[in-house]
Amino acid sequence: MTQAHAVIGTGVTGRSVVRHLLANGMECVGFDTRPVQPSAVELEPIDVHWQIEHWSTQKIEQHLAGVNRVVVSPGVPLNLRILQVAEELGLPIVSDIDLFFEATTAPVLGVTGTNGKSTVVSLVGHLLNGVGESCGVGGNIGHAALDLLTRPRSRYVLELSSFQLERSALLPFAASTVLNVSDDHIDHHGSLQNYQQAKLRIYGNAGCRVFNRQDTATKPDESGQWVSFGLDAPNEEHAWGLTQHLNASWIVCGDQPVVAVSELPLIGNHNVLNVMAALALASSVSEAHKLTASLASFQSLEHRFQRIGLVDKVVYINDSKATNVGATLAALRGLGAGTRVVLIGGGDAKGADLSVLEGPLSDYATGVVALGKDAEALLAVAQAAGVQQCRVSNMREAVAAAHQMAKDADMVLLSPACSSLDMYQNFGERGREFAEAVRALDAKTMYQGCAS
Repeated sequence: MTQAHAVIGTGVTGRSVVRHLLANGMECVGFDTRPVQPSAVELEPIDVHWQIEHWSTQKIEQHLAGVNRVVVSPGVPLNLRILQVAEELGLPIVSDIDLFFEATTAPVLGVTGTNGKSTVVSLVGHLLNGVGESCGVGGNIGHAALDLLTRPRSRYVLELSSFQLERSALLPFAASTVLNVSDDHIDHHGSLQNYQQAKLRIYGNAGCRVFNRQDTATKPDESGQWVSFGLDAPNEEHAWGLTQHLNASWIVCGDQPVVAVSELPLIGNHNVLNVMAALALASSVSEAHKLTASLASFQSLEHRFQRIGLVDKVVYINDSKATNVGATLAALRGLGAGTRVVLIGGGDAKGADLSVLEGPLSDYATGVVALGKDAEALLAVAQAAGVQQCRVSNMREAVAAAHQMAKDADMVLLSPACSSLDMYQNFGERGREFAEAVRALDAKTMYQGCAS
């Protein structure tokens, strides 16, 4: 074997790095701050050192002897001592995405943003595969990026988090986008500006830059080729937007109608933006009129504004992936005019300011049901908005209480604006519990714990 690598972090991404390195004849050693974890098959061929966070500089230097390069996983703090020592030793520090680009010559499309990444990446893959491409989809969704390389593809589309981007070089994407930027991961990045700058790195070496012209935080610098999208009429030949055509609202590119909004498989104005972004990215490598043929067959992803069912003429929507305020703002602002909702929210707000929800709640909500660590903060915002409130202790109570409140509503919307980790393993478990509670609704046994 050749070229020894130190793999910092041995979670999902780290294990994909180990698989990739070993498959390509390169030595590696693993390091992790956690206590010893159950043995993973991928890690059996290598040495893994655990609980390294408090190692001395001398001990770190001894274990980095013979290492040529360091690969750091997305979840690892950049101020970790082993990374500082590696930098002092002059060792290159790279990410799994850097290794990915080293290993393929196929065009790669990149997607980041606070919200909507998974939907856009999945939709781009669906559209390109629908026109006969062999498009690999992964990154921060589904398959780890390096695992996509086990089967050659004609092109790839990757979802990238701010953590991955801050650890990577300026990457040569064929096209890339920042969908939106709102308050999230400030506990890691230190400020909204730092978080935004990490996101904007996706444009650094991109052939085409696709941005949301109604969100100035997503705008690239003036160099290179760029394309915008937004809910207003396009302002340039290749820009994407909305106009009236045949007495209906249509997505257009320049002055060319592409698809009627009524024909989209996804609900809400935020998803209209997601569709535009996906079409803009995909049309950088294929013709727009060919892409729309497979658009109708796309299905919304689980826990992302997903329709669960209809109970007493009220639709129940699972948007559990809304783990930050920006996602819930997008969900509320994406509703049609006059739509009335009961919002189920709460969890761990991660220090974010929930008060920005006051206006949208006043405009759209008839009630708010809150649970979890920061329930009281959300209820205070609902009170300020003049909206009925109720606190509950679990999801089944939340759905029953929302059912009671929804007499004059069109929708019960689980869009928590908070992380799920105070009560659940992840947002998926939270969403599944919501769906189960909706299906179990029984008018005779519904929760009676909230006064009007």
